[in-house]
Amino acid sequence: MGIFDTLIVRPFGLLLMWIYNMVHNYGFAIIIFATIAKLILLPFSYKSKKSMAKMSKLQEKLNKLQKQYANNRVKLNEEMTKLYEREGVSPMSGCLPSFLPLPIMFGLYYAVQKPLTYMMGFLEKGHDIPLLAQAVGVDLAAENPYTVQIIISERLGQFFDASGELMPEIAKLSDNIANYLVNIDFNFFGLNLAQQPSFTNPSILWVIPIVSGLTAFLSSFLTQKMQGTQIQGSMKTVLYVMPLMSVYFGFILPASVGIYWITNNVLMVVQEFLLGKFIKHQESKNPELETDKKKKKKNKEA
Repeated sequence: MGIFDTLIVRPFGLLLMWIYNMVHNYGFAIIIFATIAKLILLPFSYKSKKSMAKMSKLQEKLNKLQKQYANNRVKLNEEMTKLYEREGVSPMSGCLPSFLPLPIMFGLYYAVQKPLTYMMGFLEKGHDIPLLAQAVGVDLAAENPYTVQIIISERLGQFFDASGELMPEIAKLSDNIANYLVNIDFNFFGLNLAQQPSFTNPSILWVIPIVSGLTAFLSSFLTQKMQGTQIQGSMKTVLYVMPLMSVYFGFILPASVGIYWITNNVLMVVQEFLLGKFIKHQESKNPELETDKKKKKKNKEA
């Protein structure tokens, strides 16, 4: 295993397996996984939200600097840097939480793509997976290597009896195999989360990338509205590009990753609302900020 596999994918696979064993529902396991990931990233999100709130308050001063040094780009950058330092603001700090979900998404993707390796712990280049493939009737050479472990895992469900015990044809392979196998039910409200939605084959799975795109748009739109930011220029581009990317990823990744992305988008809306309320509450306790607000209000009235 590489560093990414060891530090991210395998722990994610183990966490996902642990949650699945607790709830016995693959879809809900992914939703709980996404919630845990969001809680872990919450301190970074809070710091980013606070930084963006400060940036919003600096916008008036930044506009003045841009007008004052419109013909001197070097001087403008110097003055903007000084302003950021005085106010204790980092313009790049708000970007980090936007990229942090990506390694989580791809880590989850690989954990879902190779459940035998990352969830159950079988070596990808060992002898156990070929033995399992042969036992459940899967031809490794004929199947797509990117989805063959999902196919084997689905087929394995047929070799567990009603009590959850392995049938003899699988159990007899070896104790090493039998002791680590788990019957993963990929069904979630009639959707097979192990499958990948197809552009060329319309099915009920299309609902996942579509909902993913809609929730991504809602998340971006409400986030910018809550920040009091006027949606224009590059922000308007992001507003439409991110949902389109969510739809695209929804069609090229297993449906389970789409469930993660939808959950992440919904949690983002809730997070932005609660953090916004909390930061405003914190600001209301700061006398200096209240004085600044009163000054701005008097200037507007004048």
